[in-house]
Amino acid sequence: MHSAFYHLLVIQQQQSNDELALHRAIALAEQYGSRVTVFQSFYKRLQPIHHNSASADNELAGFIEQFRQDILQRAARLTAKELQLDVVVSWRESEKHAISHLIEQRDISMVITPQHCKRNLLPLLANSLEHYLISDCELPVWLVKPGQINAEINVLACLDLEDNAGNNSQMNEVILDISGELSHNEQQLHVINCYSAQHCTMSLPYSSQSGFEPLPDIAKQHSDKLQHVTRRCGIPADCLHLQDGLPDDEIPKTVQSLHSQLAIIGNNHMHEISSALLGDTAHYLSQHMPCDVLVIKPTPGFAAAGR
Repeated sequence: MHSAFYHLLVIQQQQSNDELALHRAIALAEQYGSRVTVFQSFYKRLQPIHHNSASADNELAGFIEQFRQDILQRAARLTAKELQLDVVVSWRESEKHAISHLIEQRDISMVITPQHCKRNLLPLLANSLEHYLISDCELPVWLVKPGQINAEINVLACLDLEDNAGNNSQMNEVILDISGELSHNEQQLHVINCYSAQHCTMSLPYSSQSGFEPLPDIAKQHSDKLQHVTRRCGIPADCLHLQDGLPDDEIPKTVQSLHSQLAIIGNNHMHEISSALLGDTAHYLSQHMPCDVLVIKPTPGFAAAGR
């Protein structure tokens, strides 16, 4: 089991796809024996209420216990297995701060949350929970979209082979490892790498014997990189996809053509000022992908684990 599946934090946001997020977490817990913590914030609903009597405190305690029992009953309907399941209700601080503190205090390894259907033009400028989870939270974040929960998942692993830096290389390995764990057979895992075929240079290679030399074959270079990185995983050649174009355009098109249920992407630019002003690929893809999206971060604690 990859360490990312050890302890799942499921966020409930009183949305129509809350049940799908809980269902996804239960399915993973069944497969990997994961611990599950279900979180719900009632900050906006309960924070303005002043509890200055024993009856008011008892009413609040009853409300929280009723919610807890509802979660346990919903989970019991989704599985017959005995799970390590805990329910946390927050009302004293904002949702984002409560989740941040919960992650700090417990050994959470992955966050699973329903995603709002409404698209924001500049989600990074919004002081939103989704912004925090994608850009500030260092854990993997699984964004659950409205739709069907399938027992078997067709996964598209999205690699970035342009950057050979250590963090990015490690993140690619984690994406491949988690993708392999979630795919039940080799035909359920596809890998994509996007590149630009335009070669920009101010110098042209020249020798006195042969004259000007041809520019390097960019497509072949990226094809060699892709095959080298995926060789250890034994992924068939027809499941490797090399696309000339921007990830923002090519990845959603590939998801649609392959009917993928999950795209696993990386976010290696979590705190850059350009991302805060203009948005970044991870945010764009998370909102424009027709399937679930799992965002991996370059966190040292999530080095690739053996499958």
